[in-house]
Amino acid sequence: MAGGSRMNPYTVIIPSRNATNLVACTSAIRAAGETCRPIAVDDGLQWECFEVQRSEYCFADRVQGIKPFCFARNCNLGIKAAGTDDVILLNDDALLKTSGGFSALQKQAHEHPEYGVIGAVCNNVGNRDQFQRPGNGLREDPRMVCFIAVYIPRITIDRVGLLDEELSGYGYDDDLYGARVRAVGLKIGIYDGCFVDHLELKPTYRSLPNVNALMAHNRAIYVRKGGAGDPRLRLTTKTT
Repeated sequence: MAGGSRMNPYTVIIPSRNATNLVACTSAIRAAGETCRPIAVDDGLQWECFEVQRSEYCFADRVQGIKPFCFARNCNLGIKAAGTDDVILLNDDALLKTSGGFSALQKQAHEHPEYGVIGAVCNNVGNRDQFQRPGNGLREDPRMVCFIAVYIPRITIDRVGLLDEELSGYGYDDDLYGARVRAVGLKIGIYDGCFVDHLELKPTYRSLPNVNALMAHNRAIYVRKGGAGDPRLRLTTKTT
């Protein structure tokens, strides 16, 4: 346990090209009582629509994404912009529903430094272990958590590194990062005390017409980099 040491601050990183989703996503964070200021990694937003409402939707910053879109690369841009903060990687189609849920994730990470990544629970996710269970406990997943809403302490980033930008298609960023986290002796956690809705909003990226080809591209890289023996390797479209 981390004793009485001070909790590291965190920044929420939201890659987005969907302005409607981004407003709903950040508004849900504020409605849940969080005071964090998210960073939007811009993948084609019509940003001028938000300049007047910028303070209302608690944006601290906008980071320009790089084309063509690469989830890992855009997340890494946000992680770098967050300085020394811990980060929450959040899909723009994920709505925080638990009051103080992200702060609770921060507290779990602080009190359990043996966990390198802690995911929130949700209602639409490729890893079925991330469906919510009774109680508000922290439990270990032996393999990975889908990066829908995931807390990554800065100490993990310092030890493991950034997301792998060779994964330029779709999916398996989370699978590969989970393998790297476990390789340095850290655990992967799921916290039932933080729930995000992943059904209400229209998906931004997993609805792309070529999503299956993009997923096959990333799957091949994941297999080459250590995923070949994964007993739960998924062959169908993921929901991250």
